[in-house]
Order: sequence, then structure tokens, then C-alpha cells
Amino acid sequence: MENNGKGLFYGVIGVATLIVAIIGATFAYFNASKTAEGIQGQANNTLKSDLKLEVSKVQWDLANETVASDNLVPADFQNEGADLTATEVNAALTKKCIDGGFTGCHVWKIKASSTQYLEAANINLNLKVTGSELAEDSKYSFAVFTGTESPDSGEKVTSLSANEIKDKGTFNSIATLGAQIHNGNLDSSGVTYYVMIYYANEELDQTSQVESDKGKYTGTVTLNAAGTGQVTADFTQD
Repeated sequence: MENNGKGLFYGVIGVATLIVAIIGATFAYFNASKTAEGIQGQANNTLKSDLKLEVSKVQWDLANETVASDNLVPADFQNEGADLTATEVNAALTKKCIDGGFTGCHVWKIKASSTQYLEAANINLNLKVTGSELAEDSKYSFAVFTGTESPDSGEKVTSLSANEIKDKGTFNSIATLGAQIHNGNLDSSGVTYYVMIYYANEELDQTSQVESDKGKYTGTVTLNAAGTGQVTADFTQD
């Protein structure tokens, strides 16, 4: 009888929690930050810990520099996809993703933490092109890395350097399962990763591929904790 009572109690709490989540309020089992990028958080109510997942676009402090457009243009990397090196990533970051006066890459910052120590947590990244006509032969590529940022205070970034590349490739290379960028413990100190997104250059006219709605990308970051709790954050190219 005592166990049945507890089951009923947690069932009621679960329903109440779901209702609160639907109306957009914060509840005790998770906290997914929402930013100007339109991030949405989702979680079930079985993990007795606050999970926090934030995804934000790195905003560069360009000082007196100007950029013609924030939309991606095809960028030149000596190596691309699986052969991309940390040296090349840092070369692009040193230029603050500017390529010939235009935007050569976007960088997204992923921060995840838990109020309680978790022995097993993983973070998965999915990326896709919004237009089906371009999905099969898309030249969109990515590199996930740990980095050092200045200042690390939510202000515009003056410098960012890659310490270690955790994963890299084309969008199509992770189309089925995504890329697992973290697999291990998680606590209140959290983990931080960066995702650089760029469009590989070719010797042909690619204007229509990067200027139309079909050429835009979306991403989803999913934080799973011990198989019992989950928070997702969606982001999209401006």
C-alpha cells in the first residue's frame, strides 16, 4: 500500500509538472534557457535535478571592421570536412569569421550543466539544411571544438581560439545519428563547446545555394542525462 501511494503521488506530480511546462513556467526538474535565438527547452520530469542547456550565437566585437552580410558565403579552407585541422579553425577564428568582407563562418556556443553530479550524460548535435533540394549534396560543414573565449561574460567576443577539435565533417555525414559531442559526467561547473559552421567553396557559381531560403540551416542540441532526463535546444541561421 505504501508503494502504491508513492506511485500515485509521483503520478500526480508528473501530470502537474507537464501542465506547468506547457504554460511556459519554470519547474523543479529542468531549466532550459531561452535566448534571442529562439531556443526552446523540453524535458521529462523523472530526473530529480536541474538540467541547464544554453545555445547562443557568438557575436564578434568587430571594432571598426564592417561586414557586408551576416549570411554565410562559401569559405576557403585548405582542408575541409573530416580533414579540417585546428590550425585552420583558428585561422578563421582569428579573422572573426570574416572572409573578404563577408561572413565566412558562424560560431555557436553550447553550455550544459546539472545542479547534481551526473555520472553519465551526453550531448548530441544535429544539423540540417532547410531545403530538400540541397540536402543531398549540401556543402555545409561543421567543426565542434573546446575553446578559450575573451571576454567570457556574455559580451561581444574579442577573441576565441580552438583548443581541441571534438568532431568535424559535413552536415550529411551526421544526418542519421547526429554527432555526440559529450559523453561523460556533468555537474554544476558544466561543460562548454563551440560549433563552427561554414559552407565549403567550389569552383562554380554558388550564389543561389547560399542566398535562398533553401540554403539556410537549422540545428538541434540534445542533452541526455542517465537516460532519464532530456533537454533540447533548437537554433537557426538568422
